[in-house]
Amino acid sequence: MDKKEFEKAIKEFKTPAYIFDLDILKERVLLIKQILSPACTCFAMKANPFLIKPMDEYTDRFEVCSPGEYEICMRQGIAPDKIVVSGVNKTEQSMDRIMQLSEGKGIFTIESLAHYRILSACAQKYGRKISVYVRLSSGNQFGMDKKTLEQVIADCQKDKYLSVLGIHYYSGTQKKIKKVEKEIAELSEYAEYLKEQYGLEQMELEYGPGLSVAYFENDKAAPAEEQLRDLKNILDNTQVFSHVSIEMGRFIASECGYYMTEVVDVKHTEDTRFLIVDGGIHQLNYYGQLMGMKKPQMTFLPERSENTGKYTMCGSLCTINDVIVRDLEIGEPQPGDVIVFGICGAYSVTEGMALFLSRELPQILFYSANKGFQCVRKPMGTDIINSQMEGN
Repeated sequence: MDKKEFEKAIKEFKTPAYIFDLDILKERVLLIKQILSPACTCFAMKANPFLIKPMDEYTDRFEVCSPGEYEICMRQGIAPDKIVVSGVNKTEQSMDRIMQLSEGKGIFTIESLAHYRILSACAQKYGRKISVYVRLSSGNQFGMDKKTLEQVIADCQKDKYLSVLGIHYYSGTQKKIKKVEKEIAELSEYAEYLKEQYGLEQMELEYGPGLSVAYFENDKAAPAEEQLRDLKNILDNTQVFSHVSIEMGRFIASECGYYMTEVVDVKHTEDTRFLIVDGGIHQLNYYGQLMGMKKPQMTFLPERSENTGKYTMCGSLCTINDVIVRDLEIGEPQPGDVIVFGICGAYSVTEGMALFLSRELPQILFYSANKGFQCVRKPMGTDIINSQMEGN
């Protein structure tokens, strides 16, 4: 998208709004698939659930981490055999529902002994043999330590309803390639041990590399293609796994997204100049931002060339924490001006504290060169959610 397209969006749609450029999204996914093949691509839909339908034709898998995400997949027509059912909290009720919807298709992750018992009982209830990944913990609350993981493998081998396909591993985001290389080497060594110890003929790897995204001025993340080629070289030197699935959320979706917000007031208190916009930190979330100290990618419409000083941009929330950017050097802004933030395709739409102050949820737009703009969610009030429901 360019300045002309942003101006079209401003004329046609109200702010605040998210725009997701489907052409950029497709280009990113196809680049990943081209470089990393034969590894398959798995989109972690928690990064942006609105993108799963447009991505369905060129993404191999979707990682789902909650019952609600699975229901979204079903409404959007995602085939159950493309879904990896993950998540740290699996209940008997949620797995029963998913087992009915999926008929046991797809892959389920096991992150604890309780998960094993729940999935085993559920599969037995419906007479379905299901495929599972055992998730190895990196030291946080997700997954299992090696002792527990090996106990689960042993239990699965005695269970006619559960079949272990491989290991699931993810340790965090915004990682350097050296850490990725170290992790894959350690996972390969452990997979060799598991194959020998438990007689596993094949071992798959579902791996989240957490590659870096440059959000702010002076960020030093390597170019996307360079990171992917480095990852490809690491994978090519790994022979133990029969199949590799690369799980990504932020790295896939970030660059396709924009967030538009309008200036509603310009004022100053003593020595500080403020811009007040109709959005805020409840809708705009950058990993690593700290009270507006870092400057993300921004486009100002209209452009005002003369720099008249530094401004602090604040949102519409009644909290001193609602600081979007500090020390913003721009021409004299006016109410009605629009700021377009870039690199907003992952997490901003879902991770902000959207219900605070009962502000509207922004509308959501898709954009492509062929179809132009398409509104896929109109602005939605949240006051009804933030109050007692009748009859309760």
